[in-house]
Amino acid sequence: MKHELNNICASLRVVLTLVMAGMGLRASAAHAETNDGGAWPAMRALGRDLPANRGEVASETQTIHVQSQHEPEGVLALDQALGLALMHSPELAAFSQGVRAAEGNARQAGVLPNPELELEAEEFGGSGARKGYDGAETSVRLTQSLELGGKRGKRQRVALSEARLAGWDYEAKRLDVLTLTKQTFVDVLLAQGQLALGESLLVVAEDVRKAAAVRVKSGKVPLLEETKAGVEVATARIARDRSIRELDTARKRLASAWGGTLPVFKEAGGNLDAVADVPRLERLSPLLDETPEVARWNDEVAKARTSLALAKATRIPDVGVSAGLSRFEEDGTYAGTAGLSLPLPLFDRNSGGIVSAKHQASRAEYEQRAARLRATADLVEAYSRLETARTEALTTKAELLPGAQQAFDAAQTGYREGKYGHLEVLDTQRTLNEARTRYLDVLAAYHKAAADVERLIGAPLNTIQ
Repeated sequence: MKHELNNICASLRVVLTLVMAGMGLRASAAHAETNDGGAWPAMRALGRDLPANRGEVASETQTIHVQSQHEPEGVLALDQALGLALMHSPELAAFSQGVRAAEGNARQAGVLPNPELELEAEEFGGSGARKGYDGAETSVRLTQSLELGGKRGKRQRVALSEARLAGWDYEAKRLDVLTLTKQTFVDVLLAQGQLALGESLLVVAEDVRKAAAVRVKSGKVPLLEETKAGVEVATARIARDRSIRELDTARKRLASAWGGTLPVFKEAGGNLDAVADVPRLERLSPLLDETPEVARWNDEVAKARTSLALAKATRIPDVGVSAGLSRFEEDGTYAGTAGLSLPLPLFDRNSGGIVSAKHQASRAEYEQRAARLRATADLVEAYSRLETARTEALTTKAELLPGAQQAFDAAQTGYREGKYGHLEVLDTQRTLNEARTRYLDVLAAYHKAAADVERLIGAPLNTIQ
């Protein structure tokens, strides 16, 4: 019996080798046909020099150790903030895992179907000569499904396109993280500037109150002016305290970009006053074709066309091939068995699936055009905000701030000399405060608009000639 089992196993190995040899040729051809690159697109120029998490950072290290090991305790530079966000942002890490999952799906899509092993015993346990097992027939069969029409290769190409689209989603999120972190960093710089302004305004208000007290004491003005000046001091103190709270909120929001809960850094290092020239819009528009929102549609269209080819290939039925051995217990002889199964495509020829795939392919082409138009409109809007903020910042710095400062200095000097009243001082003080506050807001708007433009073109503005 042991010798007979060995013969059966040896015969099955031969059959399996022959079947898998034919399938192996198909597998090699399909693999060569579909192995056309990875899922990760090349990084856009924006932030390319900064390392980003592509699924290498373990989830348990995303937030637990980042602050103690990486975040500086003193001054935080913009590049440091961007690097922390790219390596430890939970959102970006989630997208990286999505790409890894899509890569796994692409590998799985090219796997051959498993063969089936069938054991069958007949002609036993009956009556008469078939009462026992002596007259039984025992069969062992190996069945392999053969996919025809190149369905496996097309299916893998669809999965690879989906993996590349996941890679584009990751790249878009990487640029989003960069942009949001930079704009949040600008918010911290703005809050720091507002706090410094609030401190200086409080000092100015105190000086005016002291000057009013001197004039009241000398009997030149009524006590009401000192009271009004005291009200301005209280207002300035309230504004200063509000700036402290806003700065604390902005610092926490920035730390959350890399999964932090409480900021370790003490100060954001940077200069909002740096306003640079802006390249012409005509030089920026061609760069839109390289941004994820536009470039991804080449893969979307390719995926739709491959899905259509797969839908057409589905009409071709798969073939099932079987081979095996049968043993006849009556005389101990063996005989080979072979089989072929072919479904008859009488009712289901996937006509509905083909129609759907055709329309999906047309839809992808229309959406590709729409994505380019949306990106162009967004760039025009962001560029307009950038130009407006830049012009207003330069004008405010060159004309409004010096004029408001001169008027306030003259009013304050004249008030001490008795030439002007308290209302003139108060009016020029408020004008100067509004000009300084407006200047900070415009600078922040300029840098945020610049970040939006860089996000849309995927490149730093200072690299565009």
